[in-house]
Amino acid sequence: MTFLPRASRLLSVGLGVVALLGCDRLASRLSDNASQKPAPATPAQAPAAAETPSASGPALQPGNQVTPKTQMPNEARVLSTAFASVAKALRPSVVRIDVEIGGSRVAQADEDQQMAPFLRRFFQFGPGMPEPSPGPQRGTGSGVVMDTRGDIVTNRHVVSGATRVKVTFSDGREFPAKTLGMDPETDVAVIRLDNPPRDLVAARLGNSDALEVGEWVLAVGSPLGLDQTVTAGIVSGKGKVGRHVQMSGGRVRRYIQTDAKINPGNSGGPLVNLSAEVVGINTLINTGPGGAYGFAIPINQVRHVAESLIKEGRVRYAYMGVLVGDPNDGEPAAKGLPVGVGAQVTQVTPASPAAHAGLRAGDVIIDIDGKKIDGAGDVIDTVSNKAIGTKVTVGVFRDGQRQAFEVTLGELPSPEARNGSAGNLGLGLQTLTPQLAESLGLDPNTRGAVVAEVVPGGAAAAAGVSEGDVILEVDRQRVASAEDAAAALSAPRRGGHLVRLRTANGLKYITLGAR
Repeated sequence: MTFLPRASRLLSVGLGVVALLGCDRLASRLSDNASQKPAPATPAQAPAAAETPSASGPALQPGNQVTPKTQMPNEARVLSTAFASVAKALRPSVVRIDVEIGGSRVAQADEDQQMAPFLRRFFQFGPGMPEPSPGPQRGTGSGVVMDTRGDIVTNRHVVSGATRVKVTFSDGREFPAKTLGMDPETDVAVIRLDNPPRDLVAARLGNSDALEVGEWVLAVGSPLGLDQTVTAGIVSGKGKVGRHVQMSGGRVRRYIQTDAKINPGNSGGPLVNLSAEVVGINTLINTGPGGAYGFAIPINQVRHVAESLIKEGRVRYAYMGVLVGDPNDGEPAAKGLPVGVGAQVTQVTPASPAAHAGLRAGDVIIDIDGKKIDGAGDVIDTVSNKAIGTKVTVGVFRDGQRQAFEVTLGELPSPEARNGSAGNLGLGLQTLTPQLAESLGLDPNTRGAVVAEVVPGGAAAAAGVSEGDVILEVDRQRVASAEDAAAALSAPRRGGHLVRLRTANGLKYITLGAR
């Protein structure tokens, strides 16, 4: 027989004791009442049915027949007190973030609905998430105070494209803020109060690596237009980001899964343990027929990113220059390899460190510096943990045998330089990989360029282009990558370019770049 630790037994034991002690005491009281049962009231003693209480007396007079009061077990009392103490401790450090965003930016809400498997960011655009309307849009998210300088961490998608940012504290005080830095690779952002008050209380940050599955956690934020809401649950899972779980940032390497109730508006709010330590930042929700689970970015990674954003306004990442994918479930990455080993190289970026070293599409990366690679996430994880300029030995499976290549890691280029952009049209583009196609609900063999950014007020925004749209053709010519689309859209053409888009509502044609 296994005995659970006291902390783990609080809920199950508490509920059981409530039932047992409640029933025992109720039976005892009923027995006492039966032995001391008063004589029936005589007609003269009985109150008149039509009698009404006096204006000065109580509205309800239940008499002596009331439900018995039960005693709360110590275990349940301890757990309840812990929840209340954590909520009280975090209350001054969790804020509501209201933003005003250009009209085209609201299209991200539609993109979020497409993310597989039904992943949605916890960002709410207006009460009840109405249909986008012309003009500026308003949205609500959450954030956590990082320090007494007025730095607040949240999600990038909460403040991306915001023209105005307002921060509201639990006591009702409101302050304007500006965006200090955003990292699209992890979906983390830091905003700073313009005039921070002197009594700021920074949240205590925990160690997400020490978090255990089954541990109690609270989610705090401003969901559904409410001010500050606290919900309780457990850590229902931890793991590496991979084929089954995708986060809102490509370089989020691990995730925390919880069944604490989370809704739109919780984005950027904290996931907290019972020591009142922030262990994660709530970012996504996975909904399905069986229910919903929330996903949080571990605070250890958030802390590292936030510190870089505060110091430099950006985060620098090591870069190898390959697009990698996981093999199909139950199938080896290449003939001669065991199932579940390796990451398939689907594309090598021209002039990248990987290209200079001799890697090519079709290779299967099986180890880096001797560390076994079981999937695409391991490649991202390993490279992200290296310093820029580090030389690594990449073991690949090619032509039935292992070969080794020495790669000197470079610095990850900006999204515009890496994925191609049509800056004059107000577009940022990303090559549609098989994995990204699946996340958008498309056939993994679909080729094209995903719209990763739409600049408010630009030509693309005016034409109705939304983030998450996929460019399939430009001037009746199919495009296979972001570079192809950027090159085609940048070429001068009288009357503009005819662009075929795959949108959330199906296929459509638009004209871009008309002069």
